Amino acid sequence: MRRGILIIALAVAVWGCRQPRFTEPLKLAEGKTVAPEVLEDGRAAYLLYCYACHGEKGDGRGPAAPGMRPPPRDFTQGLFKFAGVPAGGLPNDDDLAALVKNGLDGTPMLPWDVSERERQAIVQFLKTFSPRWKEEAPAPRVLPDGPDPWQGKEPEAVELGKRIYHFSGAKMSKEGQIEQIFAGCSTCHPAYVGPQELRELAKQTGVPPVEREDLYRPAAKETDYVVAEHKLVILPTDFLLQRVKTGTSLLALYRTIASGVGGTAMPVWKPPLGDRDLWALAHYVKSLADQRGTPGALALQAQLNPRN
Repeated sequence: MRRGILIIALAVAVWGCRQPRFTEPLKLAEGKTVAPEVLEDGRAAYLLYCYACHGEKGDGRGPAAPGMRPPPRDFTQGLFKFAGVPAGGLPNDDDLAALVKNGLDGTPMLPWDVSERERQAIVQFLKTFSPRWKEEAPAPRVLPDGPDPWQGKEPEAVELGKRIYHFSGAKMSKEGQIEQIFAGCSTCHPAYVGPQELRELAKQTGVPPVEREDLYRPAAKETDYVVAEHKLVILPTDFLLQRVKTGTSLLALYRTIASGVGGTAMPVWKPPLGDRDLWALAHYVKSLADQRGTPGALALQAQLNPRN
């Protein structure tokens, strides 16, 4: 272990010495610039905290990266999963800084307790790795329109969220108007309702539930992220088993569902879902995530997926 740390420290020192200093501002989209001294501060902090995983070129191939799952982010692609903007857009500085500060739960990306000055400098330095920052402005942040309308009515929110999660399509009124949109989250994520309950809920919703070969396991999905010249394939989160990378606060869940996950099969859900339904879905997902690791979660998994 000590030898590995010394090797990484030596590599960092060598790389730092051979890099030319920034003498010109970094020109970003919309006429914005980043001062050379900020870029130098960011590079110094990146060397200390980020280089070992994300690598010299920001390509996710640092000396500590082999074997990491998921692999470290390749910043040269200019793609971010949890950007807090419509999936595929560039993140705003505040959300990118929050990723550095809070990390991604259940992954090798740890929270970094660095000063605000270092954190903001790292955010600006990361923009040197991809030309997207010079060509595109950050996308608008995805935020709620107002406070959670289900406060004090959480059980009702969970019940609506359960339907939105397990059914797909739209319920129409007799006049041809859309009454309810269903997201069909269990098309990719596991289902958490047994066949009998699904049939009963189908009678109430008027929309058939999601159907696929193995409804109670996550479905592997190809992403836009390239590792070793191959597109990365991931399993969507099983909320009873895995940590939610961006956290389980209602606001964090709302934003992740609403904005989608960049470069993956998880689409933007704001729109078509409105705030009332997004908050309900967040409540339902939180009700699952809060059970993770409990006897109740293990019992439900065994009931729904007896092959485990």
